Amino acid sequence: MTLDREELRDGWTVSLVEDGASGVAADLPTGVRGVTLPATVPGQVHTDLERAGLLPDPTFDRNETRTQWVGRSDWAYRRQLDVDPRGHERVDLVCDGLDTVAELSLDGVPIATTRNMHRRYRFDLRQVETSGPVDGKELEIAFESPYREAERVAARAGSMPGPYDEPFPYVRKMASNFGWDWGLTAVTSGPWRPVAIERWSTARLADIRPLVDVEAGEGVLDTHIALERSGPTLHGTSTGDLDLDGEDDDLVLVVTVSGPTVDGRTTKQRSRAQVTPKEDGAVVTVRVPDAALWWPRGYGEQALHDVVVELQTVDGAVLDRRSFRTGFRSAGVRTALDSAGRPFEVVVNGTVIDIRGVNWIPDDVIVSRVDRARYAARLDAAVDLRANLVRVWGGGVYESHDFYELCDERGLLVWQDFPFACAAYPEDEPLRGEVIAEAQDNVARLSRHPSLVVWNGNNENIWLHDVDGWGDELGDRPWGLGYYLDLLPTIVDAVDPSRFYTVASPWSGSESIEPNHVDHETHHSWDVWNRVSDDHYRDSVPRFVSEFGWQAPPAWRTLRDAVTDDPMTPTSPGVVHHQKAADGMAKLARGIESRFGSAGDDLDRWHYLTQLQQARAIATGVEHWRTHWPRNTGVVVWQLNDLWPVSSWSAIDSAGRRKPLAHELRRLYDDVLVAIRPVSTVDTAVRAAPTDVDDRTGGPAPRTASLPVTDSAGSGTVPGDDGRDDPSRASDASPVEVAVRSARTGLDTVVRVRRIDLSGRILAEETLPVVLDRPGVAVVRLPASVGVVDDARDEVVVADMDWRRAVWTPAPDREMRWQPARYRATFSVTPEGDGLDLVVEADSLVRDLLVQPDRVAATGTVDRGFMTLLPGERVRYRLTGVVEADIAALTSEPALLTLDRVLAERRSEAEA
Repeated sequence: MTLDREELRDGWTVSLVEDGASGVAADLPTGVRGVTLPATVPGQVHTDLERAGLLPDPTFDRNETRTQWVGRSDWAYRRQLDVDPRGHERVDLVCDGLDTVAELSLDGVPIATTRNMHRRYRFDLRQVETSGPVDGKELEIAFESPYREAERVAARAGSMPGPYDEPFPYVRKMASNFGWDWGLTAVTSGPWRPVAIERWSTARLADIRPLVDVEAGEGVLDTHIALERSGPTLHGTSTGDLDLDGEDDDLVLVVTVSGPTVDGRTTKQRSRAQVTPKEDGAVVTVRVPDAALWWPRGYGEQALHDVVVELQTVDGAVLDRRSFRTGFRSAGVRTALDSAGRPFEVVVNGTVIDIRGVNWIPDDVIVSRVDRARYAARLDAAVDLRANLVRVWGGGVYESHDFYELCDERGLLVWQDFPFACAAYPEDEPLRGEVIAEAQDNVARLSRHPSLVVWNGNNENIWLHDVDGWGDELGDRPWGLGYYLDLLPTIVDAVDPSRFYTVASPWSGSESIEPNHVDHETHHSWDVWNRVSDDHYRDSVPRFVSEFGWQAPPAWRTLRDAVTDDPMTPTSPGVVHHQKAADGMAKLARGIESRFGSAGDDLDRWHYLTQLQQARAIATGVEHWRTHWPRNTGVVVWQLNDLWPVSSWSAIDSAGRRKPLAHELRRLYDDVLVAIRPVSTVDTAVRAAPTDVDDRTGGPAPRTASLPVTDSAGSGTVPGDDGRDDPSRASDASPVEVAVRSARTGLDTVVRVRRIDLSGRILAEETLPVVLDRPGVAVVRLPASVGVVDDARDEVVVADMDWRRAVWTPAPDREMRWQPARYRATFSVTPEGDGLDLVVEADSLVRDLLVQPDRVAATGTVDRGFMTLLPGERVRYRLTGVVEADIAALTSEPALLTLDRVLAERRSEAEA
């Protein structure tokens, strides 16, 4: 008989647990005690309490402080359970995720205890001796407050330094449940992933690890399969002797792969292996000639192959079956020393990928609410932003298969952190055993996904240990380093050696080199934002920037829906509560002040300028780093998404609305990027180190990590000689240059460079060639006629190549003499009838025009962010969720704003 899985989704209840051990939270509201509520499974208790009207939405206004009692309470989930084997030999209770500290029982008889949100559990119910009918037993999962478990572990391990006064290092749970510098505190409990009964006989597929590679154009799938046998019955008779000849029988594993070939055909290949009673598994290899390869988006198709794994008897009866998709590709990361230090080059199918990434945090503080549709919406947005890598950050969770399947389909590479973030972690029991089990479980579980290319040991723990002086508090106590340097790489090497492991982010590749060194492997750029202005992004060219960012509030509608302050200002209580970063509001103000001057206390002005400052700051970093390829081979912005309405570094807010930064990333992450930058003296050429140099990378190197990679620096035209290498050059040499990064192809085109005054009058113009013989960076030196301004407060430099535009402002915007923008706006109904087309035609220079239809209609969206137009130019916006009756409001402030208008209003207020 084939394994039968029955998910337990209905009939659950949840109630508060009150006994001498648990106690009751001091701020428990009335109406909770003694009440049994219908429960959603998979789910967490916050949603059930909210649905019953017993808990306010913790993300609304300042309700967060009124909901803390939930995480300090104990909860019991119950339902009736049918444990009838229905002709099978085994009945297992399978829990795909329990959050977090739980005791399971059946009719009051203990089954097991758990203490890890990040792993799966399976329990043989034959071992649970109960009485009564098999179809009416009560299953109870009692969840203890995570705080209580953390207190017990902390009492043994001692204090662990970190940035927050919350005990997340002591319990294997989503750390950001306890709050973060962008997150609220909502400590959850509940069966957050499916709970099921599985009935089976003889044997089942216990673990499948499909490891792929490409050899001479042939796809190779090594399927590592582990079996579990049902074992003797409770009466001691064998369940493996199917033919009753007195000996257990062999079993057969069959792996079938079907999918596309390079010439467009569909192929099907099958391999099998016989497993004796003394064996608990096998490796079944399937070779697929001319298999179409899986590529990251922008580099080729995302060819996926269907895989079916069957466990059969020798007579062909199917005992268990699994099916999934995978893709054939080789992947690795090159970190061998070169003339500049250690690179961090992500290589897929022999090609160095120009990484343009986004950091991913849990998309909801109640993480069980994130379904496949939500994943798809966020990841589709990442694709639209032209990202090609998603880093799953270490304060969250190992996401569900839905997330990685969607990345597989979209060609989004995945960098997966192990869940260790920003703190010291105990290395003794019980945590060490949990870390081992969780790592083995998830490395195996995710091995099917071709998108997954990097496992990372932790987020910032080694760096913060050094720079924040954790050693003084820790003494000689272990703090997690043993996990990152020894335990986790050993597990990755044993379970999935096809993936690259890096010790940390940031990480320099060696304990002897400062972890966040710009010349070695990965770097987090946080001095900008925390301490200095964004022009300091240009101070260095890190080899790979895995975190950097600048804050802005959520979209106006998202903020307005979440905060009811009246009046609402940048300093009103609800707005400030929805800002969790240390000194966050002051940092926002300082960022605005340095470029635009004070925003004052007007919410509309503050909201516009914070959005513009975020977009400008990120552009400064990305333009600088991407145009210094191949010294820099990747940027990963912090962050893509949010889990509640908050001022944060995200490009997309918690309601799914795109900030202007999202639209700016579409330009910055395009295959071809045009930038105007200060003349650079950075040597971007990197040369391989001698072959006898020790290449210790801190983790096991997969066999595909040393594939030959074409030098993609390219060679670009450099018209004229601006004398940047000649100290005696006259002072009229251009201080800026145009840099063009082409990630996928060579170029043979031109760039039009104009110096204009703030009325839009062209003062000088040059058309200059841009030629690249292969992908790389072309640096175009500018003649003084367009590169040197006569009046830094009254001129800008504009570079246009095809549809791409870069604008250089010689002085801070607050010092510029911006003139009133003059333009005409016309509307028409879209052909689809789902919104309006807006065409804006400029009669003057129009700087940073922003259209915000969400200010007019809750469903309003727009397909562009800040736009700069020259006289006579026009731009078309597609607005959805709005109708003709909204046109008057859409053409009025603050739904439509320009920079000159915002700054003029502030000057008028200041003068008054």
